[in-house]
Amino acid sequence: MGIRHGNMLDGTMWEFGRPAFWAVHLAGAAVLFFLGMRFAVRRVPVPIMLFSMLRSLLRH
Repeated sequence: MGIRHGNMLDGTMWEFGRPAFWAVHLAGAAVLFFLGMRFAVRRVPVPIMLFSMLRSLLRH
């Protein structure tokens, strides 16, 4: 009985389903992560970064 507003993107090329919505967000997060890692690798020597990552993974 209420008023139902349609989505403006329905039926357009910009419409995509819920799995695609999450895929786009995960891909964007991965891109930001890897760009950040590239910046971090330039700033910190690789052996020090690998050692700290390994230490944090093996810590109980």
